[in-house]
Amino acid sequence: MEDLSTNLEDYLESILNLIEKSGRAHISEIADAMGVSRPSVTQIIAKLAEMGFVEHEPYRDVTLTARGAAVARAVVRRHGLFREFLVDILGVPEMIADDEACKLEHSIGIITTEKFAAFIEYIASEEIPPEWLARFKKRRAGDS
Repeated sequence: MEDLSTNLEDYLESILNLIEKSGRAHISEIADAMGVSRPSVTQIIAKLAEMGFVEHEPYRDVTLTARGAAVARAVVRRHGLFREFLVDILGVPEMIADDEACKLEHSIGIITTEKFAAFIEYIASEEIPPEWLARFKKRRAGDS
């Protein structure tokens, strides 16, 4: 995995999400999604382009390079794994889970992420939830 800052990973994730949602990622759309100014985005995009993660020409859409797309997909995957666990297993409200998943996606290493993914996939593959999971959810419901 690339050694990128949390902020740069968030930009790549945002660009990927915009491209998947609307087919494009323009500086102004990225700024809106990230809650920052257009000049700030332009500066970050220049840095990401220099590092080989995006391509961008002034007044054109931002595109991900193969390398940038791979990193962005990995971040999105980690976010989804943690969000799914927090919401579906622990019962964390969705708004809180999204924020917490964003924090976790940047702080957990690749080995732990893969083991976590295997655990989530195992739980999801069971036709009947494991007995321990059913007991946990019942107990969790009683705590509410």
